[in-house]
Amino acid sequence: MSQVVIWRPQALIDLAGAWDDAAGRLQAQADAVDDEVAGSAGVFTGSAARAAREAIGPTTAGLRGVCRALILAAAQARDAAEVITRCRDRVLEVVTDARGDGCAVSEDGTVAPPAAPSALLVACSGGSEAVARTMLDVRATELTRALQGALSALGAADAEAATAIDAAFDATPADPAPVRPAGAAGNPVADWPHLSQDAIAAAVAGMSDTDRRRLVESRPHEVGNTDGVPWETRIAANRINIADAILDQRRRIEVPDEVKLRAAVAPTLEAADAERLWAALNADPSMRAAAIAAYDHDARSRIDYYESLLADVADPVDRDRRVPRQILAFDPQRESFIELSGDLTRARALAVLVPGLNTTFDGAADDVATARRFVAGSTGDVAMITYLGGPFPTGQLVAGLVDATDPRYALKMAPRLVAFSEDVERRAGSMPVTYVGHSYGGSILGTAESFGLTADRVIYVEAAGAGVGVHDPSDWHNRNPDVLRFSLTAPGDPIGLVQGIPLGPHGADPDRLPGVIPLAAGRTLTGGPMGGLSSHSDVLNEPSDAWRNILAVITGDREHIRVG
Repeated sequence: MSQVVIWRPQALIDLAGAWDDAAGRLQAQADAVDDEVAGSAGVFTGSAARAAREAIGPTTAGLRGVCRALILAAAQARDAAEVITRCRDRVLEVVTDARGDGCAVSEDGTVAPPAAPSALLVACSGGSEAVARTMLDVRATELTRALQGALSALGAADAEAATAIDAAFDATPADPAPVRPAGAAGNPVADWPHLSQDAIAAAVAGMSDTDRRRLVESRPHEVGNTDGVPWETRIAANRINIADAILDQRRRIEVPDEVKLRAAVAPTLEAADAERLWAALNADPSMRAAAIAAYDHDARSRIDYYESLLADVADPVDRDRRVPRQILAFDPQRESFIELSGDLTRARALAVLVPGLNTTFDGAADDVATARRFVAGSTGDVAMITYLGGPFPTGQLVAGLVDATDPRYALKMAPRLVAFSEDVERRAGSMPVTYVGHSYGGSILGTAESFGLTADRVIYVEAAGAGVGVHDPSDWHNRNPDVLRFSLTAPGDPIGLVQGIPLGPHGADPDRLPGVIPLAAGRTLTGGPMGGLSSHSDVLNEPSDAWRNILAVITGDREHIRVG
């Protein structure tokens, strides 16, 4: 008990911040070494120079491994602070209850009843002091059980945090040399672009645990973003990719202030104006600080977002339990982000959500939240993947609508979705897989169907169209001949004005194509009819008739599917 009282979980938050700062500083040193080595290439030549460069290469690689480990350990420390705080609060809550009842609390969490019952308790016990003492003993026993259980949970959380933090540092490779499977000629992933997904899966599965770990550490980008790689391995690699992305943003922040000030001056077109602004920035501390803060703002926002991807989240089915995020793809350059929500080992159905207009790489949280609601609503029977296979059209009001008329986003993303659907099919096994295309995502989904998507069911939800070049069901070429297709468009959704227009960029209106089963939009949570402008998103986000209809299709609950 004395330990619990003096524990300060905030120290873990402070430690995480210190580790993040240390990673940034250490990375700057590694960058400086690499720059010096590169700069010496023209003046320091010969066998000694070559030997020196070969010798220092593993050193800087090791330093970068430590930088990653610091970032990953910091994420574990933040998670630990949250869990330990909650467990500690529970201990103190039980102690407060015990002392409020007049009980004594010992160091090991044993609760002793008061020396004598109160007169009120005796009176409530029919005037029997013996009965009152028995009640106090029972209460003390209950409190002891609760307090020692809370202490045990706190101890377990502490031990788990220590193990997780140790594991983050243990992941730093002692030998930075990558594993080289037979036939890879020094590059373990060089042949992957020419191999089938089955071949890639078999190659990774055939590695030893040590070789697989080294592959993840040496080639995280390829491992984390290649279809065919087992998902557990992709998830592990993407934790490293996220840590590297944080370090990239820290590199931006660590540049000298002079660089940040020059960036503020750079957009100035006139030389005289640039000179005056430069002078003002150097003379006025507040202007200088504002210019530096503006430069750092975007990088810090991205760091906050990336750190949230490393943090554990509440289990959608059990909010008191926290689970790691399952990132199946993370590529800021290609704006690709894929996340699995739910537990595949217990789910009976799998769904893939393809969102629409104004979906961004850094703003996928809303779409992930949508997926998590379907997992929670099914009590874990559904696992759902949020699929961002590249950039989506963006823009407010008219600008967004104009960008959404561009079919190139769909044409670029659809082949990637087709390839991913092969990976999903392999992982799902006999589990039914449903693809949900919302808004512009409907066009992406339909285009992918025309290119050979594999699905058991597809749902076009408030879809922009049936797919680029899709004007008839024969234009779809889903590799599953028994695929079931559904569509849902709420009355009054403005998307109806552009669905299936002649010569439109996104193909036919899926609501009107033969063989597509229309789903009823039904009523909202408050009982009114689902429709109007807000229905475009409400059908996915509000626990309405439409939402339940979509869930019924995903789970295969035919009894509760309502046809429109």
